[in-house]
Amino acid sequence: MAQDTTKRFRVLAVDHDEDMLTLYRDVLCFESEEPSSLEALFGDKPRLPSREEIVEDESRPVFDIEPVASGRDGLDAVKRSLKRGAPFSVALVDIHLSATEANRAGLELAEKLRGLDPNVEIVLLSARHDVPLKEINRRVQPPEKLLFLQKPFRSPELKQIVTSLAAKWDAENRLRELNETLASKVEARTAELNTVNRRLRRDIVKRAAVLRELQVSEQRYRLLFERDVTGNFAADRDGLILDCNVAFAELFDFPAPGDARGVNIFDLWEKAGVPGTLRDLVVGEGKVVNHEVSIRRGFVTRHLLLSCDSVIDADGAVEELRGYIFDISEPKRLEEQLRQSQKMEALGTLAGGIAHDFNNILGVILGYAEIIESGAEPESGLDRRIKEISRAGRRARDLVTQILNFSRQGPQERHAMTMAPLIKEALKLLRSSVPANVEIISRIETDRDSVMADPTQMHQIMLNLCGNASHAMQETGGTLTVTLADVGNDDPVVPPEDLGKPERFVRLTVADTGPGIDPEVADRVFDPFFTTKPQGEGTGMGLAMVHGIVKRHDGYLELENRPGQGAAFHVFLPKTSETERPETDIPADLIFRQGRILFVDDEKPLTDIGREMLESCGFEVVTRTSSVEALEAFKFRATDFDLVITDQTMPNMTGMEFAREVLKIRPDMPIILCTGFSDAVSYDRLRDVGIGDFIMKPILKHDLVASISRLLVKA
Repeated sequence: MAQDTTKRFRVLAVDHDEDMLTLYRDVLCFESEEPSSLEALFGDKPRLPSREEIVEDESRPVFDIEPVASGRDGLDAVKRSLKRGAPFSVALVDIHLSATEANRAGLELAEKLRGLDPNVEIVLLSARHDVPLKEINRRVQPPEKLLFLQKPFRSPELKQIVTSLAAKWDAENRLRELNETLASKVEARTAELNTVNRRLRRDIVKRAAVLRELQVSEQRYRLLFERDVTGNFAADRDGLILDCNVAFAELFDFPAPGDARGVNIFDLWEKAGVPGTLRDLVVGEGKVVNHEVSIRRGFVTRHLLLSCDSVIDADGAVEELRGYIFDISEPKRLEEQLRQSQKMEALGTLAGGIAHDFNNILGVILGYAEIIESGAEPESGLDRRIKEISRAGRRARDLVTQILNFSRQGPQERHAMTMAPLIKEALKLLRSSVPANVEIISRIETDRDSVMADPTQMHQIMLNLCGNASHAMQETGGTLTVTLADVGNDDPVVPPEDLGKPERFVRLTVADTGPGIDPEVADRVFDPFFTTKPQGEGTGMGLAMVHGIVKRHDGYLELENRPGQGAAFHVFLPKTSETERPETDIPADLIFRQGRILFVDDEKPLTDIGREMLESCGFEVVTRTSSVEALEAFKFRATDFDLVITDQTMPNMTGMEFAREVLKIRPDMPIILCTGFSDAVSYDRLRDVGIGDFIMKPILKHDLVASISRLLVKA
């Protein structure tokens, strides 16, 4: 049998990390299948030997690793080896033998090892830069028998270093043996060893430079990867996530990127409810760029842009998947908000025009119905029929009012008011109409609820939202909760940033525990004439009107839908520091029933009705269907008139312009402005012009009497 010439070296490995100890054993005791870049760089042969050739090379050194986890065990191992006459050739020592930041037990161990065995080659390793090399060289002498290696390192580097140090240790041992017999051989071997050392130092310097460049490059890439706002991930061919950044982890509700590693991206994609699998998408197209998808996280839908690319190996198979996901939920929300705003504006313009003409028609119907009703015998057939006509006309008038509020053209008188009393009053009125199986809970969680609003329209908001909520629970019962609270940045629902800070709003929330709204129709609930109620139970204008009122009050309306659990409408209204104005008493009936009134409207049927109403009250009435003619008539006999009633929308000269001209002639003239819709009928603007009051069309006798009473009392 041939003599075994294989050289065996004992290596001591001291590290508190068991994985590192395993790595040392795997690198030094088992052959690696990965080609060594260092051998390719510094080897004499143009190619690396094959695995079979390595096995056949019996001169290749073999390492026996003794792993220990503490400095005390390391010292004991060295003492035992020296006692047996089988010393260690190389000692791999981690400077920080524990996870403590300031611990340098490895450096102290190296000093003691050097004291026990001056010949052992020591390699100090560290993952940090907190120990200066100057201090290391000072404490562990001599420096030529000491190396420092920065973690993480490449396996070929470690093997190359240990192999070189083992050869050095072996050479030094042989030199010591030959020194006793042959001085010349010692000198030759020493020169050879110095050459090897110089080459090794040059290699280490080059290697350290390469490592520094790699570390800088890796740090730059890692910083860009982790801080990117795009959710980035890398997965293997089976879809298991290899790495991801913080944005990706937050997108899929992982506490940290490390928690997402090992999760299958294909399964994650399917659980998110994305139509079509990511696997089919990538395999089918190979590369996906800006593919828009939607995922559901609980009750929230997020819109994403997906770009995904596959890394192909030399055989043409998919080796790795790299994906980039950008959250476009906010741009989508703004886009939808703009689309909704444009749609509502267009519909509002159309609705306002229709309502104006419809008001004039209703004015004729209701006016003549009131006149006939006043002359009909009580409890007669005519009286009953006329009352039905009046009731239907008033329902039509209320519908027109809703259309005008939706189109932001209805009348409003905004002033400082507190919301809490209004909410309590509205809930008292609602209690009788809400089913008995529905519990009403009110929560007033703020004492700063003063807003600039129209009380009538705030009542309309409460009645519509609470009415819809109770209707949703009429069969199964439940809880209707009305909450008035301050708004904070940490609230789950807040107004858009362009409306200002959340703290400047007060939030009115109407929530129910009904079945919620079908997600397929949830986006249409604010559309005019859209309703989910059976035919005859709803007009489809309730929520559209609420939306219009809130927008007109510079507020914000948000639906929080929980299918199967209920729905909540959040109304955000700006707070105000102004005080609430006192209510004024309105006369219930006319005090004066005589005088001359100029009645102006471009619709002749309306002037005829106005004449009959006023004459039935005892007034003398002069009517005109042209504002220009009416002004000439007033100029001719200005002192003969006691009151002027004029329409707002007329050709040639509007009611406001006509009123200005009248007041130039008689500044004390009481004027009532009638309008179907106008943005110019706020009380503040009317007072600036000098107009005493205004009433909304269609004109009812009670409203006309109340308005005349107010002005005559002041006169």
